[in-house]
Amino acid sequence: MSADTTVTSTSEEIPIEKIRDMKRKACEKLSALIQAISSTTSPKRSKASVESFHTYKSLVKSYKFELWAGNEVTPRELAVHGWECRARDKVQCIACRQFLCTSLPKITDVNMSVYNKCLRRIRDNIVNSHVLTCIYRSKPLEFKHDVDETFLNDVVRPRISSYNVEGLKLNMIIPDALAWTKLESKCPQSLEPYIGASLGWSLGTEKLGSKTQYVAVCDYCARDYVLGYTPFDPVKTHQRWCPVLDVNPDDNVALWQLIYNRVSPVKKQRITPATTRDVESAKRALDHSLSVVSGDMSTL
Repeated sequence: MSADTTVTSTSEEIPIEKIRDMKRKACEKLSALIQAISSTTSPKRSKASVESFHTYKSLVKSYKFELWAGNEVTPRELAVHGWECRARDKVQCIACRQFLCTSLPKITDVNMSVYNKCLRRIRDNIVNSHVLTCIYRSKPLEFKHDVDETFLNDVVRPRISSYNVEGLKLNMIIPDALAWTKLESKCPQSLEPYIGASLGWSLGTEKLGSKTQYVAVCDYCARDYVLGYTPFDPVKTHQRWCPVLDVNPDDNVALWQLIYNRVSPVKKQRITPATTRDVESAKRALDHSLSVVSGDMSTL
């Protein structure tokens, strides 16, 4: 039997959805193993990563709804370059103290080419308006966290502990990536803190009128959501630009999934530490799934 016949036969036997699932699982396994055996993260780098995150978190919270609603430039674009919201359409760098105006003409008052030109100018000035020596001109804040014990202890586990609220029912919806069956949509209550915290949500209280309400607040996009009235979707409730939903282009795994894999109480426990052989095994699984997909695509 030829190699072409083998590939075609394999493609016919395995449904395309199954192939895609194999690829996703292989990517997740590889990412988890690389994270487990990585020893390159120094304590200094780990601390800097956590401090960088806290800086971003405080900056993005400055973009209050009443100051930023309707602005096409996202708070994320500005916060990663050190800009703090000071007034409507006005931001200031926390390092070099320069100001930047982000005002755009009304889209109904100008044609699209003029509007887009103004938008490009603002986005260019997000970098160019810093003084030449400003750190945020050349080194924006990033979200490729070292998901190590320092990050888990300083950032993620405090989020998890915020869910220790007696009597509160979140009615959380399971993210598609974690759904155990297609018919299952409600999340087991015991897993809600781990899923919610991995997706950036902390629980707190807020005074709304004469009532004190429980709210979920995202550390990455500063979105807040009043709990207890409708089911809480920890994925779709985020702002569209929220970095916790970013997918790593190298392995196609979202940032929040890497965090969840480290803190989930139902993850499979390894009997022995991950080794280079484990990583090679994951690579072979990934190569196999990709070759099957390639074979399947060539037969279409």
